[in-house]
Amino acid sequence: MTRKYRCNRFQQGISATALALALAAASPAFAQTDTASIEGRVVGAPAGTQVVITDTNTGQKSVATVDASGRYRVLGLRPSSYSVSVAGKGEQTTTLLVGQTARLDFAAEGDDVIVVTGTRRVLDVRSSAVSTSITPAQIEVLPQQRRNFLSFAELAPGVAVTRGGTAQIQAGGVSASNVNVLLDGISIKNPINHGGVFGQNFGLGNPFPQIAIQEYQVITQNFGAETGQAGSALVSAVTKTGGDEFHGSLFYEYQPKAFITQPFFEKRRGDPKPDLNRNQFGGELGGPIIPGVLHFYVAGEGTIENRPASTGFLGDNSTLPASIQSEILVPHNRDFRQGLYFGKLSWFATGNDTVDGTVFVRRENNLSDIDANAASSHGRTIKTEEERYSLRWRHSAGDFLNVLNLSYNDAEQSTPSIGDGPEFLVIENLTPAQVSDPAFDALANFNVGGRDAQLGAHFFEQGDRQKTFTAKNDASWILGEHKLKAGFQVVHLDLSRTVNNSFDGRYFFANPGAGGAFDPTVPYGARINIQPSPDVSGKDWQLGFYVEDEWRPDDHWTFNAGLRWDFETNANNNNYVTPAAIVTALNNYQGWAARGIDPADYISTGDNRKPQYDAFQPRLGFSYDFAGDGVTVLFGGAGRYYDRSLFIEGVIETLTNSNRIVGVDFDGACAGGNGPAYCTDSNALRDFAITQLAGNGGDVWVLNNETELPFSDQFDLGLRRRFGDFTVSLIYSHIRSYNIFQFTRANFFTNGWYSRVLQFDAGGNVIGCTDGGDAWIQDFTPNSTFAACPAGGGQLPGFSGKLNRGSSDGKARTNAIYLTIEKPFTEDSTWGMQTTFTYQRARTNVAAELNSDEFFNGASQDAYGWGYVNGVEKWRLVASGQYRAPFDILVSPRLTLTSGPAFGNIVAPWNSTPPLQVPDGACCFGNLGGVFFPDKTFGYKRFDLYLEKSVETPWGGDLVFNFEAFNVFNWLNRNYSSWGAGGGSPAPLVEDSQVGDDARQFQVGVKYNF
Repeated sequence: MTRKYRCNRFQQGISATALALALAAASPAFAQTDTASIEGRVVGAPAGTQVVITDTNTGQKSVATVDASGRYRVLGLRPSSYSVSVAGKGEQTTTLLVGQTARLDFAAEGDDVIVVTGTRRVLDVRSSAVSTSITPAQIEVLPQQRRNFLSFAELAPGVAVTRGGTAQIQAGGVSASNVNVLLDGISIKNPINHGGVFGQNFGLGNPFPQIAIQEYQVITQNFGAETGQAGSALVSAVTKTGGDEFHGSLFYEYQPKAFITQPFFEKRRGDPKPDLNRNQFGGELGGPIIPGVLHFYVAGEGTIENRPASTGFLGDNSTLPASIQSEILVPHNRDFRQGLYFGKLSWFATGNDTVDGTVFVRRENNLSDIDANAASSHGRTIKTEEERYSLRWRHSAGDFLNVLNLSYNDAEQSTPSIGDGPEFLVIENLTPAQVSDPAFDALANFNVGGRDAQLGAHFFEQGDRQKTFTAKNDASWILGEHKLKAGFQVVHLDLSRTVNNSFDGRYFFANPGAGGAFDPTVPYGARINIQPSPDVSGKDWQLGFYVEDEWRPDDHWTFNAGLRWDFETNANNNNYVTPAAIVTALNNYQGWAARGIDPADYISTGDNRKPQYDAFQPRLGFSYDFAGDGVTVLFGGAGRYYDRSLFIEGVIETLTNSNRIVGVDFDGACAGGNGPAYCTDSNALRDFAITQLAGNGGDVWVLNNETELPFSDQFDLGLRRRFGDFTVSLIYSHIRSYNIFQFTRANFFTNGWYSRVLQFDAGGNVIGCTDGGDAWIQDFTPNSTFAACPAGGGQLPGFSGKLNRGSSDGKARTNAIYLTIEKPFTEDSTWGMQTTFTYQRARTNVAAELNSDEFFNGASQDAYGWGYVNGVEKWRLVASGQYRAPFDILVSPRLTLTSGPAFGNIVAPWNSTPPLQVPDGACCFGNLGGVFFPDKTFGYKRFDLYLEKSVETPWGGDLVFNFEAFNVFNWLNRNYSSWGAGGGSPAPLVEDSQVGDDARQFQVGVKYNF
């Protein structure tokens, strides 16, 4: 049978007759973020004639009034299927996707009435924004491995989604942190850490149940003033709503071990194939509580994934006690569990007022890492918990629309250890007799090797927590040929981050031998962090205001002008006070004085770091429809787009400068088992360690007091053309990004040099030196001085380690050509397709990987000059389609071909011929920008396939069987890292590692729709 799709699931296509009208009708210039609109002309109708617009899913009605010129317009509609009727003019139906406007005209009496049927999308032929709609059909039937709805964003030009793990969206030559994602109009951007979306910086989980996503729009460039905090791309998704009939679905997807091909290099090494399997399941239900008044929708998804890691290993013939070996020599599974739950109530209070209330809960956990020589308690998990509550009130009154959103979000992602308390380290090659020797130096025996045992809890944990309250209001007015829009957003954020590095202590023990018993009360020494707290928290306010005008003087021209202003009070923990010891050291540091660096720019008093007030963002757009029929449209736009600083930048400064790990030699005080409290109690150990404090401080990281917000200036010019059922777009894009932030190396010798090359005589004496330049990986700057060399004393006085300073000198420039070709998959057609080709030249003066907090390979972000952006491809082709095959089988393929990512070049004495001569104290030359591209036609290629067959059941509803194949041809896609493929001289090399989770896999599933 032919599969039928209900309006709250896979939405059908429109008829061929209607398609021509639909293509000519879409006409927004600045896309709306989470609503849609209908407009048109009623020929021959007097002013005041009513146009009734009915949501065919919920039954909600809206009424528009025809003006003196015969035009009508309705704003702020929920993306859905609609019927539009005028007395005496018949009825038309169409579907609105998020961010779009449909134009439906009614002819004069006696003329033929074109009736638009079905629910196929309306294309944005007159939009100045570079936008792509991800439709309900695509979400449901395109092959998708992990049910993360964000993975479909790669269908948009200029947008890439990371592979092999967490789905992060990258665009515009800058990192994923510059992307903003809106869910029902509310941002779910990560204000603390990288990744763009909370929970997407690490971990396997999804930000929202895919089954509850109705559709979304990806705006690559030039979105309106309504949206802020996005320096690159914007994603706006809308959730499903319960209709006036009960509908639901249940699904189950299964992937056993036999369906997963072993990765190429694991198989070549002879590694055993792990017993992997995955179960994904969920369901949804929606319908009326009070028909036409109160509707509900609930959905949930779960994932149970078994991910065996490895069995513990201590080397051959271990002499550790049997009790310890029994804890370690066991298999460790990195199993993943996730539950995502969503609920919505929709109250249609009046014909002009709708109130939606939503609840979202996210729970996920998986073992992230455990060393081979560690007990299970020493493993760490990735734990994500989130709860979000929102209330939305939409009110319309004639030509006025107001939408008020209130939202509260409580989210936490952390890497807690499985065990609690301190870490216990048993050193195999140390006996109790050795550590009882008065000459034994405990501090020299704190090194842990692969044959030593790691017990207790892991010494390092981290976590992010945010509590945010958002109030957002958007108001729109229609004034003749103008549509005015203005609004504001106020967000209060309670942010915190924890970095627990040895805060609970690390106790070291001698090996009692294979026949002995481990006693946790007799350590010979310990390390512990004496910082006051491993936590940093801060209160922050974000304010945003905007106004924009869309002017449509005729059927050809559309102009847009908008202005946005954003303000934030405390993105970087501005209340931080630089410790007095660091203040004194910086003021007396000769290296900075010689370099011309003013210490006052990096010393915080707690009130001298002021917010940035000048984040004004003008945005302009236009489109010109040559014939006024939507066939050929020229469009373009330009604007400024500010993003925000991440809270982690201030956290790094605060916690690093208070971080002080102290080693303590117990001198046999714990040997008898009845030693002082510090032998077993972490708090007592911390107090005792403070009394033993000696020597210099460690690393110092400082922010610039005037750290500026990152932003981009964007310009695009394009042409859209309709050829029958096909729509082709050709777009030129130019983006300049500024204020890319990182901490850079800031240790300098007394004469201002970053590195020095010493010259020796035959006897090994220093007889001179030369400037080695700023482009070296140098983790420890020598502090030694020589009479014959003016460069000495590189360490900050009183400290021994890295000195890093915050820098916002990073820039990026992207020039790109986008080509998109689309043939809609309609109710009457056999096939449809969407192809996107991106050719881009993304360059930057920052020779570092995206998402890097630290520029550790030089003294300034531009030390290596301009190059390509690491990790960004030169070109990318993504093609997808749907085909109704014989026997009512639906086929949906997706092909991805790319140049492969740009990668850097690491040259060191051990990987170069002849061996590279490096400056004193330097490791290697490390250009981590985009130096090379894969030397092959396709640096990455993948073909995925989805098949389904629907069967109508005797008891009602339909049963859908599906089969998915990922990387059908098992193409080998290698990693291209700076240390691997880019490591050595001459480079590039061939790196023998494979993109994660990329070997061929299959998956079967079943779904019941009712």
